[in-house]
Amino acid sequence: MVFETLERRIILEGEIEAITPLHIGSGKPEFEEGVDLPILKDPSGSPYIPGSSIKGKVRTEVERIARSSGMFVCNAPTIESMCGSRSTSEEQLCIACRIFGTASMKGGISRASKVKFRDALIITQTTLMQRAGIAMDREVGSVKAGALYTIEGVPAGAKFNLEIVAENLTDEEFKILKSALKSVEDSALGGHSSRGFGKIKFNIKAVKVRTANYYMGKEVEQIIEW
Repeated sequence: MVFETLERRIILEGEIEAITPLHIGSGKPEFEEGVDLPILKDPSGSPYIPGSSIKGKVRTEVERIARSSGMFVCNAPTIESMCGSRSTSEEQLCIACRIFGTASMKGGISRASKVKFRDALIITQTTLMQRAGIAMDREVGSVKAGALYTIEGVPAGAKFNLEIVAENLTDEEFKILKSALKSVEDSALGGHSSRGFGKIKFNIKAVKVRTANYYMGKEVEQIIEW
């Protein structure tokens, strides 16, 4: 089984850098006066990127790359069409479900993700920005009445800490995960990418490999090239 033994834990450490403004939406809380589309903030008021947002985007890119390579990929996140509801063994899971886990209907198999994405906390002093937007009425091809709105964002140049922890990945799984991270850089993270938001860069500063013997004090961690 995937998690019965600790074969290899890979820890990616670094930063997420906003190349363009970044908008990770929070919905519209009542107390955000003057901002129609605020960003997500922690209790202290500092912006951050939830690990779930990073994971979701990276999984999407893994799926797209795998399909382009001719691999079968299930239709997540609909439980009925995910591998867990259609499989009886690990070998039958698509590569995305092997890496990121799968839910299942009764009688199927459920697997936790091999990869953990920590919440990315901001590490630079940053003043949030606001940008005005206008909603269009597609039916008539003109601006909707009362359609002016304000988008809040983290400005270009802001940096967030990054930590990704992967357990027992095969070489193939690690390779496609690495490819997906590169693909995210050329795509976008967060909302309003069509308005110039969301281009980021993963600055990986260390890739550490730790085994069970490392935790028992019998060997040192390995540092590998990214």
